[in-house]
Parts: sequence; structure tokens; C-alpha cells
Amino acid sequence: MIKGNLKIVLCYLFLLFSAGKIIAQPTNSKVKSQCVAVIPFEQIDHLIYLPVSVNGSKLRFVLDGGSSVFVIDSSKVKQLSLNTAGKGKIQGAGSGSVDVTYTDSITYNLNVIKITIPKSTIINLTNAIPGQKIDGIVGFDLFDKYVVEINYHANTLRLFDPKSFFYSGSGSRIPITIKRKLIYAHAKVKVAGHTPEVHEFVIDSGSSDNVDDDLIAKSTSPKTEGNGGVGLGQTFKVKVGYIESFQIGKYVVKNIKGISGAEVIGNGFLHNYTVFFDYSRKQIILE
Repeated sequence: MIKGNLKIVLCYLFLLFSAGKIIAQPTNSKVKSQCVAVIPFEQIDHLIYLPVSVNGSKLRFVLDGGSSVFVIDSSKVKQLSLNTAGKGKIQGAGSGSVDVTYTDSITYNLNVIKITIPKSTIINLTNAIPGQKIDGIVGFDLFDKYVVEINYHANTLRLFDPKSFFYSGSGSRIPITIKRKLIYAHAKVKVAGHTPEVHEFVIDSGSSDNVDDDLIAKSTSPKTEGNGGVGLGQTFKVKVGYIESFQIGKYVVKNIKGISGAEVIGNGFLHNYTVFFDYSRKQIILE
């Protein structure tokens, strides 16, 4: 187990303790940099749950690259001795807006690293993820400060200093743009009855969906009705169907189940790869 105030950890091979046994975790030998932290995570229905400590309390947060802010559940305000300051509204995954309050500077501990957020958002997260209890959301600032590697198959997050990060593998480098603390990439979509179109997608590690795209509603293939916007905000009706062909970078994937709505690429798709989020170089890498 990585302990104490160790500042730099060599991550080509690391050990985790599980049920009293030492388990060697797979690492990526095509990354020639040292990493600053290794964080094991829990994965349920393609969502990532991280152990986070705030003011000495051990908590369970969701990793959400589609969140522009760090969030704490309103039920934790008293336990964590937080002072609230100001109110507002934000847009969640669903329709409409969500009432929020704010709290001043908080330091979040993720294994051996600390991230101090000057202004965190307090939201009632009781129904944010059906069937799961979460205490908060880890958002944009983690990805902005570090190169973040998500190894979905090893259930491991590795964080790298952007200045020394060097990737020598054959993964596909996807250019991204950053708007309002969300990241976007282009991909080509083909549904039945329509010619291929290139769309701009939000890359959202806080979504369990595969690919969301409005073209699905226009497809001539069979569709069903479902609910979209599960999370913060109100759900809305969507069409559930299939994308015949989806190309991002050099990868072409056939017959992806998806839903209509805003253009989003979620963990349902991303979990097929090891993904590097490198905001400093305006890219993600899919391997």
C-alpha cells in the first residue's frame, strides 16, 4: 500500500493489499514517466468510485470528467464542519437546473495527493445514482492538474505530472477542445438510413452510457423509448437504438447501442480502452 508523505512513486509495478494478499496490478510500460499517485477504484455499472478523505472523514466519490466542479453531498455538511457561502443553480445531466450552495476552500485527499479547491459545490446527491450512495464528485480540477490514466480493467487510476509525461505506445491520440471546463472530441457516426456525419462529443467519464447521439432518433432501424438524463436534474424521454458504425481516431466500432440526446461518449464506450486524459496537450489517448 502506498503510504504517508511519499511524494513520487514509481508506478511501473505497484502492490495493493486485498483480503490479506498482495496482488500485482497491471501497469502500462509504454508510459516512460513517473507517476505521482496510484488510486485503486471500485467500478459498478461503468461508473468509477474513488476513496476520498475530507477533514479526516473517509468518503466515497464518483470520478466525473463531465463535471466542471467538485461536489459534496449536502448530508455531509455537518459531519465535515463545512461553512456554506452563497447559493446558485447548475445544469446537471437531466433537464432543468439544480439548486446548490457553496462552501469555501476544501482540501481533498486522494491517496498521497491533496487537491485544494477554493470553492466547492454542495448538492443533494441522494438520488444522483440509483441504488448507490455517494458522498461527492471529483470533477474537472483533477484532470486539469494531472495527466489521468484510467485502466478500467485493472480498476486503477494513475496520475502523472504533465511536465514529465511521455507516452510511447501505439494508442490513438484524439485532439480535444476544452469549453466551460468540459472536453470535446470529434467522431464519425453512421446510423441506418443516413450517411455518416462527424459530430462533436462531450467525453464524459461520469456517464455510464456508451454513445449518445441525436442521429439515433432518426435511424430507420428498430428503436425503443427510454429515460435519459439520469443523475442531477429531471429525466426526459429518449430513443434507444443502435449506431451502425462509430469512428473515433483510428478505431472503428460496429453496432453500438446508444440513446438519442446530447452528443456524449461515456464509460460504456471508454471502458474498452485504457484512457489517458492529457488536458495540458489538448488530447486524450485511447489504447
